[in-house]
Amino acid sequence: MKTVGKIDVFISVISGAVFAIAFMVPYGGIISWFVLVPFFLILEGKSPRAAFILGLLTGSSVNAVGTYWIIGTLTRFGGFPYVVSVLFHLLFSIYSGLYISLFAYLSSRFGLLGKEGLVSAILIAALWTSVEFFFPFLFPYGIANSQASFIPLIQVSDLFGIHSLSFLIVLVNITLARLVGALRIRRKKPLGEIFFSIGLLFLVIVYGIIKMDRIEQKILTSPKVRIGIVQANFDFFEKNEDNEETISKTHSDMSRKFNSADLIVWPETAVQAWIPDSENALVVNGRSLIPDIPGSYFLVGGLSFKIKELGADGTLTDEQVDKFNTAFLTDSSGRILGRYHKVKLLLFGEYLPFAKYVPALKKLSPASGDFTPGNELKLLEVKEKGLKIAPLICYEDIIPYFSRELAKKGANIIVNLTNDAWFGRSTAPYQHLLVSIPRAVETRRYLIRATNTGISAAIDPLGRVVARTDIFKRVTLEVEAGLMEGKTIYTKLGDVFPLGCLVSFVVYVFFSFLKGRNNIL
Repeated sequence: MKTVGKIDVFISVISGAVFAIAFMVPYGGIISWFVLVPFFLILEGKSPRAAFILGLLTGSSVNAVGTYWIIGTLTRFGGFPYVVSVLFHLLFSIYSGLYISLFAYLSSRFGLLGKEGLVSAILIAALWTSVEFFFPFLFPYGIANSQASFIPLIQVSDLFGIHSLSFLIVLVNITLARLVGALRIRRKKPLGEIFFSIGLLFLVIVYGIIKMDRIEQKILTSPKVRIGIVQANFDFFEKNEDNEETISKTHSDMSRKFNSADLIVWPETAVQAWIPDSENALVVNGRSLIPDIPGSYFLVGGLSFKIKELGADGTLTDEQVDKFNTAFLTDSSGRILGRYHKVKLLLFGEYLPFAKYVPALKKLSPASGDFTPGNELKLLEVKEKGLKIAPLICYEDIIPYFSRELAKKGANIIVNLTNDAWFGRSTAPYQHLLVSIPRAVETRRYLIRATNTGISAAIDPLGRVVARTDIFKRVTLEVEAGLMEGKTIYTKLGDVFPLGCLVSFVVYVFFSFLKGRNNIL
């Protein structure tokens, strides 16, 4: 077994850095189809321990480059000292990179990378796909998310989810790596892998082209609604309770630009006043926060709370209150028709791990919130307009399960309320948009994104960004969206594809041990 050399380390780090670029530049996803080739080549013949180390170097590099903005976010907005932010980013990068090291270790441990043949190539792609899907990321993503700009390719997501495209990408990479290896040492060319990869890619593209035409027809014949998006562009430090009146008035005034909008959307935490969970209207000190625009309904991001119990002396402490990041559905008089409490909270933004048990941690990050997660993915409905809204707050739009479950409940449109001011002028808002796009294709629903500082956008059921704003601009955006019905195969079956990939690998491992050796192919 080969050990790790200097050239191996260099290739691992560079491969990871280039991998990250696929998520950072327009159409950079083309890189994904060959970026793993050098990595696979250096893994061949390595011991499981060496493969783990190289995988960790690659994975850590991917995340160190791709999420560089975490340092600034934690320093400026989380209140952490710069040194602590850098240390956390390093630990985050290493943790997030473990999925590649786990893949590399298992591939080496069970002899997949050094074996020829189509079956082993398929198992390698299956292993990557299953590890990618089941790994507990803080910000879920996969190599296939880089393909969001290539519309025909991502149409397959309505069958088996975006991770099915990860399988194809990795299959192409391992095929190219084997071809390069064969040309280099004049061994048998991987014809089975080549023909199978080309055939599968051809089928995916053909499916995408056919599906695009059919979905286009459904979009044209679907009932339409007009949606107004308000991007008020308040800096992170401007968004606080003391500035509540200015913030709500700005959103209200900007909303009056929409003359015929069926639904007007304000971004996450646009309302900075704390609204009791028992309140039936968005009113603060007798002042309605919603402008009276006849015929329009509002989906508004705000803050709410629920009192668990009062103290014996009638006092109220933070421990006796549940605080929520909430989406409110209202009519034009401000009457609350429904509310959704955010389920997936943002680490270090909305909660600080273990702060409840170690209060001193709050001193490290005084800006971190103490929110309570919601306990239900909830549909918000406007029967008059035929709207059945899947509300998603912040990065909930990058979690496939959320939009799928809401579509299964009957949602005919997805609306995401976001505040990406946390990330400043970095690539993070662009990455957030990119990773959210597959949700529209998987469910065949319009995805409307209303963000505080951008990028606000409308994404159609084909994954096309049909309208968008720039970051850090105070603008409004009005779009027409179709209300799509029906359930895709992915909506019905969920993530059976990565589960099937895991089962395939487990079966292989089982028979490997059953026969008393690490390779049966």
